[in-house]
Amino acid sequence: MKKSFLFLIVAMALNASFSQTSKRPVNQLIADVKNNVLSKNVYYLSAFGAKSDAEIGMNSVTFGTDNTAVIQSILDKAMKSPITVYWDGRYSITGLTLYSNTTIIASAGCGAILRNHSNHSIFINAHKSFAAKKDSNITIIGGIWNGNYYNPQIPRGAQSKGDSITGLVTCMRFHGVDNLIVRDAFLYKPATYALAASNVSHVVYENLVVDVGPNPLINNDGLHIDGNSQYGVIRHCILNTHDDAIGINADDLYTHWFKWNGKLSKDAFYTEEAAGPISDILIDDITLNSSLFGIRILSGKSRVDRITIRNLKGYTKGYAIVVDNYQHDPSIISYAGPGNIGTLNIEDVDVSIYPGPEHMPNESCINVTTNVEQLIFKNIKRKFFETKEPTIYIRGKNTVIGTMEVDGYYSLDTTKNTTISHILVEGASINQLSISNVSLTRTFKDIPNSSVLLNTTKNSHVNYLQFNRVNVEGIASIVSNTTGNLNVINACNIIHVNSAGKYPFWLNNPQNEIKALTISNFYGSDLIDGGASKILKKKGDAF
Repeated sequence: MKKSFLFLIVAMALNASFSQTSKRPVNQLIADVKNNVLSKNVYYLSAFGAKSDAEIGMNSVTFGTDNTAVIQSILDKAMKSPITVYWDGRYSITGLTLYSNTTIIASAGCGAILRNHSNHSIFINAHKSFAAKKDSNITIIGGIWNGNYYNPQIPRGAQSKGDSITGLVTCMRFHGVDNLIVRDAFLYKPATYALAASNVSHVVYENLVVDVGPNPLINNDGLHIDGNSQYGVIRHCILNTHDDAIGINADDLYTHWFKWNGKLSKDAFYTEEAAGPISDILIDDITLNSSLFGIRILSGKSRVDRITIRNLKGYTKGYAIVVDNYQHDPSIISYAGPGNIGTLNIEDVDVSIYPGPEHMPNESCINVTTNVEQLIFKNIKRKFFETKEPTIYIRGKNTVIGTMEVDGYYSLDTTKNTTISHILVEGASINQLSISNVSLTRTFKDIPNSSVLLNTTKNSHVNYLQFNRVNVEGIASIVSNTTGNLNVINACNIIHVNSAGKYPFWLNNPQNEIKALTISNFYGSDLIDGGASKILKKKGDAF
């Protein structure tokens, strides 16, 4: 009976303590109950002297007490045994270190803000490693974590962006961690990335909101994973960033960046070890909110494989997805090369491009400029056409795609005269290209338009090209080939109407010899194919 009564008192005390977000009276009785009745490995920050007198919201400039020492003293207890820390206040800190077997659970409205000129990440794991896993079982649930790079008092430079010794200044940074979970959290105003990780495995980032704040600079990424990483899930996130909302970068630019700033030395924090393979990553249900780029996958020589991106929505100022070997200058990444990507699945994309003052080059919804063995697109949607760039852009004379499949492309163009190459292959080489289940129409289909579904240019090469179940209204052609080479074309179940006398198959490269053109189950005008390309064999009931 006495034991039941004691646990009732404990429950009442804890319930009262959780209801407070900024100030919570903690008398000695409650502190004793927590220390002696509950597990010795469970800690409430306020019970150990942390002062909840900071503001942690987006525009906060109230820092109050520096709680770094008292909070770190609690986190250090994980060096001896697993701990659970209840983050029950709004605290300012200068940077904290997390050890293995640490769980942080933040109460609603609670979290931390970096003090001015801290120049460290809010959280970083203790045993940083690019090559071997040193820490494990780190979990952060809930919280508002404000990196305080911009504030009204110091619009530029409340933190440094990092150096070769300290590393990048972020909200959270992890190198060499197995079993890492961050969920249900807000990450505000990082100096560089909101959350950076390399050499991590079994990772879950879930239900995160990232907002880098007003007037951001380049490299304000959202969620960033570098090399030697495997088995990751990123889902249910809303990301407002000024560079990559999500980066999957097997080969990055750290060494170049520090050399460029004249800081590289034998003690450089980032080396080529930060580069390496990345595989088995799922990115699901992501809302992009004004990023320059949405999702970036970067590979020079390091292997990237089994990456799935699905349910991507919102808008960006440049690309929705970019897959490259650093197209600006491929020679400067850690392990330079033509790209080494295995399978990449991209499903259910509906992202609009609203160009900003940055005028990003090669704007397109999806941009691929590196080697990919298997590239799969499913259910790609486009309704916004103020940018006249392609929806899918495969570019570069050294870009080689083994197989590329577009299964489901849905487009409604409401502009009057915009000319779009919906899928543009420019200089690249594709062995097998399949395009199926296409519904493409224009609102003003009575106005002549020169758009094409697939445009191959600049000596690009497609070995085997197949169309199936394609329905287009109000555009000129299904395929246009003027300087690129096509070998075999097979098309069936085609509807091509309101084309203002254009050829659905416009094959106009006199240097191109097409081995076979097979078209069946075609509905449209009497015009089928035209142009100067030499076609060795025509087959099908369309002729």
